[in-house]
Amino acid sequence: MLQETIKMKAKTYEGLEDVLGRELMRMGAEDVDTDVCTVTFTGDKYLLYQANYELRTALKIYKELSRFEFTSSDEFYAQFKEYRWSKILNIYKSFRIEVSGTSDILTMDNVKGDVTKIICDYFNEKSHKMPPHDNSNPSVVIVLEIDGQRCTFMLDASGPSLAHRGYKVSGGSSTYDEVYAAGLIQLAGWKANTNFIDPMCGAGTLLIEATMLAYNIPAQICRESFGFFTWRDFDETLWHDVKNSARLAVKHNGEFSHKLLGYESDDTLLKAANQNIKKAMLDKYITVELLPASEVVAPEDDNTVILIAPKIDEFNVEKTTQTIDLLSKLTKRTFKSSKVWIHTGFEGMSKALGIQPRKETDIKFGAEANKLACY
Repeated sequence: MLQETIKMKAKTYEGLEDVLGRELMRMGAEDVDTDVCTVTFTGDKYLLYQANYELRTALKIYKELSRFEFTSSDEFYAQFKEYRWSKILNIYKSFRIEVSGTSDILTMDNVKGDVTKIICDYFNEKSHKMPPHDNSNPSVVIVLEIDGQRCTFMLDASGPSLAHRGYKVSGGSSTYDEVYAAGLIQLAGWKANTNFIDPMCGAGTLLIEATMLAYNIPAQICRESFGFFTWRDFDETLWHDVKNSARLAVKHNGEFSHKLLGYESDDTLLKAANQNIKKAMLDKYITVELLPASEVVAPEDDNTVILIAPKIDEFNVEKTTQTIDLLSKLTKRTFKSSKVWIHTGFEGMSKALGIQPRKETDIKFGAEANKLACY
């Protein structure tokens, strides 16, 4: 039986939109269109489940219920008064409403409460009971994105951010999450055809994401639940089909013949990396070692190096000099025959290193502007 075509939206970090768009097209998504931090697309329920389970660079997946324009607050609220809420809720399913955007027509602070009242009135009229409103752990999250006189009415299919893969026992001191790390690897164009090395591996996130990419392991293989699990139309058989298909596509040991290597000078961070790698069940693929980046020796094979540079404090001249000297050694000497990708928020990195990057890409982590440059 043919499934209905669903309009969907995926959220990501600014700079990863094209990467996410390509992931979706490889899955068979149609009508793929990118905008700042978002990718819209269409597909069936199978794709909705698959996108949540397998996409590496999506933060959230939303199912669009409707999109409309309005010229008054009455027109806006009429859309929700006319909606058949029993399609997505019942008196036993808790819900939460999330509202974002701006509009000169609406009093934005009131929208969440007004729509909540409309939903409660709908069920109260029919059964004299109302679904519970739950801000912490709702069964259904209703999302309203408002832009002037336009509104997109959606359901959050993911639940907690897809950056929470489920394998992080310890985050160490890392600022960046799993989606961001996966995005850096794909921006670097690593095709699992060389060794992958992180000389400052921290809690191991880049190494874990690289390994999952190399072996085609689903991004959410360690995750236990998604938002769509508690929807009224959740299809458990279809969900198992999605999982089984993805797991059958995982590569076996030996199909990836290169090394995945990480080094860390901080014993606490190395322990965090080992804990995370073990939780992800990847300890037989990844080698991490307690060793300062300055003492790392490059393997003779082809290598791709990706490192997240320490934050540069230009007011701390001594520490800045030490960091630049270390990065200079890694790019010019240790890995002189390799592609070295450096992620940094320091605008003057290339000038400080005295090297013109072969390629440079802008990427944002929230409001934090960074660059990923290849040397």
